[in-house]
Parts: sequence; C-alpha cells; structure tokens
Amino acid sequence: MPIDKEQIKKDLMDESNNILKEWNEPYVVDTISVMNARGKTTFLGSLRVFDERNASDIMKEVKSNLAKYGKLTVRDEKVVPCCSARYTHISFNIVVDNA
Repeated sequence: MPIDKEQIKKDLMDESNNILKEWNEPYVVDTISVMNARGKTTFLGSLRVFDERNASDIMKEVKSNLAKYGKLTVRDEKVVPCCSARYTHISFNIVVDNA
C-alpha cells in the first residue's frame, strides 16, 4: 500500500506546531516540503525557537515525536538576523520508504 504523503505532511505540521505551542513559541510551521525519489519520499521541515533556553528540549521532543514516521535527521543552528530577533533554527528531514 503506498504511503499517504499528504496525510504525513499534515501530521508533521500538526506535531511541529503542537510542540511549539506547548513551549509558548510564536512561530507556526505552515509548510513541509516533500521530495520524491525512486522508492523513497523525504519530508523536510523547520521550526524557529526564539527562547534559546527551550531549544534543546524542543529538539528532544522533535526527535521523539517525529521518529515514528521514518528515518529522522535533526539539526539545529543559531541564527542572528540583522533586523529581527535571534532564534535557533531546528530543521528535520524524514526519509520514508514508498512501500
């Protein structure tokens, strides 16, 4: 049975936003990118965490909540824009076999 890409995309947005909301972070994830390859689909998403004290805990939650979808990779990077508040950018990609 093929995977339901749209449902996974929606679930990932919902889970990401629930994590941010739980930590009172104002950012809202409004899209998840989907890349199709032979036999695999990769879902790419990112979160912005403005309170750096929350970043490591949010990253742990992302890892534990999103790993069920497929092979998960999570990265973080501190961003200091010139004209807005600094934040931690947490990005993830999930590779799912198209079974």
